[in-house]
Amino acid sequence: MARETQDNAGLRRADSTRTAKLVGNLTTTGLRAARAWSSRREQPEAWREVSRMHGAFLSLLPPGSGPTTPSDMIKALHRPMRQWVPLTWGDLPDELGSFTILGEDGLLTGDAIEYGSDYSEALFENHGAGIDWVPRWAQQTFEKVERSIYTVLSSAGQEEYVATRQMLIEVPAGTAEFVSDALHERGALHTEAYEPLPPDRRFVVGRDSWYVPCPVCSWPMHVQGAELACRYPQHSGLFKVTDEVDDTGAPRVRGPRPVRALSAAEVVCVHEAVWRYITIPGVTEVELMTWLAEQPGIGTDAVTKWPHKDRWDITVRAGADIFEIDLKDTRSPSQVAARPPRARHVVVPDYRAWQVAQLRRSLPPGQYEVRTVRAFKTAVRNALKEGR
Repeated sequence: MARETQDNAGLRRADSTRTAKLVGNLTTTGLRAARAWSSRREQPEAWREVSRMHGAFLSLLPPGSGPTTPSDMIKALHRPMRQWVPLTWGDLPDELGSFTILGEDGLLTGDAIEYGSDYSEALFENHGAGIDWVPRWAQQTFEKVERSIYTVLSSAGQEEYVATRQMLIEVPAGTAEFVSDALHERGALHTEAYEPLPPDRRFVVGRDSWYVPCPVCSWPMHVQGAELACRYPQHSGLFKVTDEVDDTGAPRVRGPRPVRALSAAEVVCVHEAVWRYITIPGVTEVELMTWLAEQPGIGTDAVTKWPHKDRWDITVRAGADIFEIDLKDTRSPSQVAARPPRARHVVVPDYRAWQVAQLRRSLPPGQYEVRTVRAFKTAVRNALKEGR
């Protein structure tokens, strides 16, 4: 009887794994269709991509269970998949299928970027053959763009790796000349990370075009009319362009935090994939590195950034203890559990505090210490006190 119960549990886990993979493929299909839909006015070929993704979506589901037409699929993407895709959702992690892909503005929602990027490569690998036109975002899916950057970094030495990665975190936007100068000054490698400032990141006042960096990550905020907001939901805050000008003659932007509008002339910014996978988590990583280096008893020389070219994120000696740290900033803790970190200390941003309990349950027992950034800093302080 016990053996039969174990076998049934194993079958349920296998079914759940297969369903989770299917959801990843469906999510990627929806993301590609949504991205094509959002660019249909500029790219007439986008209509073909929407139709192709509709066909791919139907191929992943039992006959008659998917949206009847491409238009029906686009309409459905305005609701979470859990509401309209017939799957056994109860056995899956709560984050799967729980977000809306298309917003009322016809663009990808912040949640789609945050959640969906974890699954953006699956369909490209499974259904990409024979597609002769794909929007740039879909053709170079998030993980593929990140991988192309690391192809360059893999040939770098440790110092070049650190300089280049920190550059992509600390300089996500600027004029082409400024970015070029920063590359040389930092000793960073040239990559394909930067692209011209997209139209949805700029606004026009008078004869001039402007953009506003997010006060948290410094990536250009998304513009909708006179309102601006970072596309990353955790960088909350709505900003508004006013009729006033500041002391530089730029339009004044009001919001929950001080920001400045900057000229958009000849500005480039990192690709959305680089921003999501390197810049966003890097903000927390660099902040923690800086904090560690400033602690009495540690110092800069005791902090190693992205050791072994990012086998994990930080190694630091605090008192008699050596901490190997992997920072995880993802909306899907199940993805972390699926690929367990190589470092013992798993740290999540304070705004991900709800994930600590889930990660402690899902990661192999006894192998990891899971904390928020705040709690980890407390552990470091305690280690320094004990080491005195």
